[in-house]
Amino acid sequence: MGIKHKKPLFVLLFLLMGMAVFAQENANSEPATPLPADAEPSFRLSDSDSGVLFLQRLAWESARYAVRYMIVLERKNESNGLWMEVLRRNISNDATYIDVSVPAGQYRYRVSSFNILDQLDKQTDWEEFTVIQALQPSIVSFSPAAFYFDRLTPRILTLNGENLLPDTDMYLVSKNVLDAEGNPLIIKPREQHRNELGETARLIFNEEDLVAGKYEVFAKNPGGLETRTGEFSISLAKPFDINVSGGYIPMLTLFGQRDYYLNKVFVPLSLATKASFIPFKWKFGNLGAEFSSSWSLLKSRQTNSYGQRIDSTAHLFIVDLGVLFQYWIIPKRLSVNGSLGFGFAGILNYHFVHDPGGKGPSMNAAAFNYYLGSSVQWLFFKQIFIEGSLDFLHVAHKDIPTGFVRIGIFGGYQF
Repeated sequence: MGIKHKKPLFVLLFLLMGMAVFAQENANSEPATPLPADAEPSFRLSDSDSGVLFLQRLAWESARYAVRYMIVLERKNESNGLWMEVLRRNISNDATYIDVSVPAGQYRYRVSSFNILDQLDKQTDWEEFTVIQALQPSIVSFSPAAFYFDRLTPRILTLNGENLLPDTDMYLVSKNVLDAEGNPLIIKPREQHRNELGETARLIFNEEDLVAGKYEVFAKNPGGLETRTGEFSISLAKPFDINVSGGYIPMLTLFGQRDYYLNKVFVPLSLATKASFIPFKWKFGNLGAEFSSSWSLLKSRQTNSYGQRIDSTAHLFIVDLGVLFQYWIIPKRLSVNGSLGFGFAGILNYHFVHDPGGKGPSMNAAAFNYYLGSSVQWLFFKQIFIEGSLDFLHVAHKDIPTGFVRIGIFGGYQF
């Protein structure tokens, strides 16, 4: 009987001693330690009936001998700065994180570990984090459509859209170029500037970071929502140039029949337009076609043998098509050009005015013409240029063949 009473007592004492030792070891163990709020993964997105649900992950390291954890989550009141408890939850000892869905705001949490006696061992320090409202970015348009290495223009990409926020990450992702690890190449801008409404953004890139290829434009907001659009290209060389210009091009008469037609060497009133298309580009120069048109007012004043004054007036219209050769002295900044071509010259409303006697009948004529030209083109601001030209023009009319030297000054734009 004595043995029967002693044995249960011995077992009970043994268990109490073991629990005391266990509790002491657990009290000396490391408490649960929270991981930073931005540890991977710190958040995730989940689809729900009401839309995309944002889940913030609160993680901690497991504590030795813990049988359960308690996590407390508090939110900071923006008006008075006080912390208010929004969540208190018991967690089993085999868990090291929970996912919570909370609105935007500033939060803090701490984790408490409990031992087998359900006693509190220790509490972690408060870990703070901020949840930013997840907004869906959008890119409606962007400009320019490409960067060209042979153009000395600022490498600035302008985006128009919505929710392009201060923390929005915007960059280019290649569609046909891979990085060293075999992933699509990403080019990030040197600077990002946005307006306050998040409707526009300017991405400024470094020249040395650009790689030729086709790209999509990405925008990713805090919270993981993103958008993409394209196609944006970076080219080793622009495939062609189109130049459009207009200017003043007075003429000096070199030779020709001037009686009753043109007795002045200088023709001051003369305007012209030019357009060129340059699709062929080589290291030694570029080759293309040039179209030009001009208008000049021809006037003459003479006195006949009877002492009568005779004035003549005519409008000279010239349309030419030629070949243009271009050589860039300074790439995409300063070039010299040579051209030659042919076309037609129309002399319209040619008439005499006798004093006295009045206006005589109008006459019209057409003639073949050809020209040789040279010019210097300077792109002084982005794609805007000025051009100085000097060319020779021969109007090969059978009755009034005339040769001119034309000196022009033009302003234009290169597409």
